Amino acid sequence: MTDPSTSVAAPPEKLSWYRRLYLRVEALSSTKHALAAMLLVSVVDGSVFPIPPFALLVPMVLAQPKKWVRYAVLGTVASIFGGFIGYFIGHYLGDMLQHSSIGLLHIDLSKPIDAPRLGIENTTVGDLLGRNFWVLSLLCSILPTPFKVVAIGSGMVSVPLDRFFLAAVLGRSVRFFAIAGVMRFAGPRARKWLRV
Repeated sequence: MTDPSTSVAAPPEKLSWYRRLYLRVEALSSTKHALAAMLLVSVVDGSVFPIPPFALLVPMVLAQPKKWVRYAVLGTVASIFGGFIGYFIGHYLGDMLQHSSIGLLHIDLSKPIDAPRLGIENTTVGDLLGRNFWVLSLLCSILPTPFKVVAIGSGMVSVPLDRFFLAAVLGRSVRFFAIAGVMRFAGPRARKWLRV
């Protein structure tokens, strides 16, 4: 039988850089700058930041459930603004890759394609992607896909800006309102199964 006073405690589990950053961002939700932090994270989430704004939104709504609509609206607007930043980053990257001699990911978007059996006639790869990628942008804006991937990808394949805007408004509104609403009406028990 071992003496409890002499037993050595197991070392704490080492957290990944992502988890440490997530916890730091989440901790901002209990400060007086929580709303500003959520808006900033919502903006940079659309272009470069790896932590989603929901790390702040969830504890903020749990702490002040009556403000769930306000938080969802403000988060949606900030996220759309960040999406435009990501879109233009993607547009610039797409142009850079298109005109580079790297050869990596070099796709000729101006190449004409003609596949009448598939209903594709007299168009280019770029036009086809631009016309239809916005539907994928919409779905990925709702699903737990990093929004920066959606925004940058939309810019890279030149989704028409009005279609990207529509996809971002619909998708981000659904995502922010769904998460805030679930937290408001289901409370802390919903946090266990809600993956943000």
